[in-house]
Amino acid sequence: MDPKLTRRAVLFGAGSVAIALPLLPEFMPRAAAGEDDDIPCRLFTMSFGLGIEKAMQLEQFNGPLQSLQPFASRMACFTNVDATPLAAEGTPHFSTGAATFTGVPQKGAPDYHAGGPSMEQVMKRALHPMGVPNVSVPEISVGIWSRTGAVSQFTRHWNTDGSPGPRPQRRPSKVFNSLFGTYMPPGDDPDEAQLLIDRHVHRSVLDATLEQYESLMSVNSPLGADSKARVQNHLDAIRDVEQQLAPTEENMGPMLGCEPPMAGDYTDPQPYSFYDNDTGATGAGAPEIGWQVADDAMRLIGELMALGAACDAVRFGSLVCVGAGGHIRFSGQYDALGESIDFTSLFDSGTPHDLIFHSYHADRIRLYQHFCIAQLAHTLAAMDAHMEPNGKTVLENSLILLATEYGENHDAKDTFHAVLGGGGRFNAGWYDQAVLPSDIYHQALDAYDVDSKIPMNWPEYSPQEIGGFRNR
Repeated sequence: MDPKLTRRAVLFGAGSVAIALPLLPEFMPRAAAGEDDDIPCRLFTMSFGLGIEKAMQLEQFNGPLQSLQPFASRMACFTNVDATPLAAEGTPHFSTGAATFTGVPQKGAPDYHAGGPSMEQVMKRALHPMGVPNVSVPEISVGIWSRTGAVSQFTRHWNTDGSPGPRPQRRPSKVFNSLFGTYMPPGDDPDEAQLLIDRHVHRSVLDATLEQYESLMSVNSPLGADSKARVQNHLDAIRDVEQQLAPTEENMGPMLGCEPPMAGDYTDPQPYSFYDNDTGATGAGAPEIGWQVADDAMRLIGELMALGAACDAVRFGSLVCVGAGGHIRFSGQYDALGESIDFTSLFDSGTPHDLIFHSYHADRIRLYQHFCIAQLAHTLAAMDAHMEPNGKTVLENSLILLATEYGENHDAKDTFHAVLGGGGRFNAGWYDQAVLPSDIYHQALDAYDVDSKIPMNWPEYSPQEIGGFRNR
């Protein structure tokens, strides 16, 4: 190994294995090792479907948002956000999905796609006009969803022209392979899934990097004792995720019936009507999965996203829980907030969308959304567990935008939004000022001096400042 470490050090192994290491002080100029400026700017969006009414938002951490409480000191929550001016025709599942995280009016039928790029793409283009250097993947889209209609129901990554980016990857093993490499070349082998499971059970991708690892940990290594310990913990975390992949992959089975494209088939082709084909059944014929299996998958995906950010393998991405419309029949007993609900019997004949939101059973919605938000919290917790050279966690050093598609029962008013992290640029707390989604996105990106670099097609009136939000 070259004793002169670059900012992003990588252990290369046989085949396509490349294990990126976490940011360490030795990777950075001595004058900048403890400064925020040397930590890469990151932006990740996180969304959950089917909305949450304002009364539940105002419960703060005593209701469905309970799982977000550990991050309260790093989170600004907005409870009076009106997406109506950005909506196209149709229900919010179709009409505001592409306005979420873009902040510009959504285009309507037949495409239902965005009027501009999503915020992680705005930041990426502003900071890296020539492309993101030295990362495994420039951005990644992940999460659990069911394809039921227009692309705006499940995609939150929108390209510069408003066209949809990649469909979210559901399988943790494929997220792992995108970020950390695999022994198997990409292909159409029908036995690939089982072979990947076997690989993760019996052998680690870390085995291919053993020689370089031993050099890095030797007495001649340029790393100090603290950094060696961090590297060891980082690689242990990767191996731990590998060992957890196999049972989750087996339990997911032929998950949801419509797999996203393989790596290399990164975006879906036009016309956009491609997304509306093979939409699958709704009601009693909708895909079914145990809630614990979905939760395990989301937890693993969250750990992988956090590891990817910590080792600068990815800086931009989107995470979807369920997606707009919520056409997945979860099963199993779910306990939260001192209450219990049997998803198996509740969703035996239909989906959450049909059975508890259309008829609006607030008590059931309260627990269902607790379940969805808890899945997103896995990623936040994983990011908060990785400390970086400036003394802050990956979560604190990243900008996280969290949102849903509507408020109460298909009403585009009172759509919950939150901003997390931001490197100290924002003040935590609860904000009930009447704003548009674009007001939040404008102020968040302006804190990074990005909004001024990429003029956005915000609504006709100028974005308003949100009192007390920015830490000036």
